[in-house]
Amino acid sequence: MIIKNGRIHDGKGKVFPADLRLNDGKIAEIAEHIDAPDEEVFDASGMEILPGFIQTLSFWGINGSSTEIRPSSNDNDELSDPITPQLDVKYAFNGRAATVQQLGAFGLTTVGVTPTDNNLFGGTMAVFEVDGVNPFAMCVKPCVGMKASVCKKLKDSYGKRNVAPQTKMWIFEQLSEQLRLASEYKIEKDKPRDMKLEAIKRVVDGELPLFVSTDTEQDALFVADIVKPYEKLRLVLCNGFGLTAESGWLVENGIPLVVRSSSMTMDDIAMALDLKGIAALADKGLEVALSGVDSSFQMREDVLWLGIAMMKIMKDESKVLPMMTSIPAKLLSVDDVTGSIEAGKRADLVLWSANPLETYEAEIVATYMGGRVIYRKGDELRCM
Repeated sequence: MIIKNGRIHDGKGKVFPADLRLNDGKIAEIAEHIDAPDEEVFDASGMEILPGFIQTLSFWGINGSSTEIRPSSNDNDELSDPITPQLDVKYAFNGRAATVQQLGAFGLTTVGVTPTDNNLFGGTMAVFEVDGVNPFAMCVKPCVGMKASVCKKLKDSYGKRNVAPQTKMWIFEQLSEQLRLASEYKIEKDKPRDMKLEAIKRVVDGELPLFVSTDTEQDALFVADIVKPYEKLRLVLCNGFGLTAESGWLVENGIPLVVRSSSMTMDDIAMALDLKGIAALADKGLEVALSGVDSSFQMREDVLWLGIAMMKIMKDESKVLPMMTSIPAKLLSVDDVTGSIEAGKRADLVLWSANPLETYEAEIVATYMGGRVIYRKGDELRCM
């Protein structure tokens, strides 16, 4: 089909009028004018066409309602061992086990699904579409990163059972030690394989980025110091709590940041989120992805609300929209597939009546995920 006469926001900072040809779920062509004698045409005159938003970190598709096949499973939360890097979150995913439905009605087309923050090393992450049932059909890319955490949640999960970790000393010592052991690990014939160290070695060797959730700037500094000896390791810090405009070491060391808000109204840790400070760091060159909450009804619109909040501070769409589209795609290693409106990429795009970063009156006219319409204005919204 052809989408004609829209104004394209490509997700990388450019805005321009153009026609789009969609074919086989991808953007086949972008041009000022595309003839379409034998193709379906949608007239997008007066509309703003944005890439689908990406929720970088979520538990979406894991925790289901009591009526679903696998109710309230928490299958991404293995609490038998705080070090489980060999686990793969794709085996926890179920398209029907999603308490939050119709993410496309809020502009989301893809999500990064992760293990919880309750383990030091939780396992590998994956990127999924936001509409469907079959997890293999919905998986855009498996094994896009290793999820780790040095958060208070880790101590809370194990300390209440009077087992390690109960202290920050254990957490950071073990983070350091596991990376050291993995860097020295070699598969040897006739010797048992260590699946944990094999998994972490992929991180040390730069094959997978390491996403580490932190609660404070001090935690983030400890993590950055521990990974410094490993030149190939690609660190991504998550949450952003406690970081300020003075946290210039992030920019100096080229460490990207995924910003998450909290679903808890009185979360003391999350209340230390300084968007003005993070915006100042972004102005200095910090790569920032806006992610929002992990999993709740709030997650449907939280990426957009964070984008609007950042837009009020930065007043520059060319910097803010990439935080919701192309930068998350890059950090999740799917920027060759989605995250921007470019020929050859998936047709993950949203037609808006106006620019949602500029006016609250903007409404979604249609959301395309892989070229398929998953929401049209007027569709009835489902809660469960």
